[in-house]
Amino acid sequence: MDDKAVKPVSQSAVKHILIVEDDKDYRDVLTELLEEEGFKVLNAENGQVGMDLLKNTDVDLVLLDVLMPQMDGFTFYNNMRNALKKNVPVIMLTNFATTVHPEGIADFIIKSNASLDEVLKKIKMLLV
Repeated sequence: MDDKAVKPVSQSAVKHILIVEDDKDYRDVLTELLEEEGFKVLNAENGQVGMDLLKNTDVDLVLLDVLMPQMDGFTFYNNMRNALKKNVPVIMLTNFATTVHPEGIADFIIKSNASLDEVLKKIKMLLV
């Protein structure tokens, strides 16, 4: 990352992001990038762990993989909206080419087609 001056923000202004992604390497890279940008990041390696975290935590954005063990991204999204009544923005991340985009998704990113800078730009457009 380049050496941009980061302005300190009050704790109440810090945005919380939940990453629900089964690819540990990609999850770790996203976490490091977002924490460097001043975001507070929670991680889940599958949809069920993400759902458990979301039950007890308020977040400002969810980065959600589509294909995962235990609970796929579409099921997670439906449970988040319907069972938990959480209405936070969701960016779906996948390498699975699909035309199925659930209603209400803030963005849908094909991981292999988007750089980390592009992902970060989309996140900042939603949160900053």
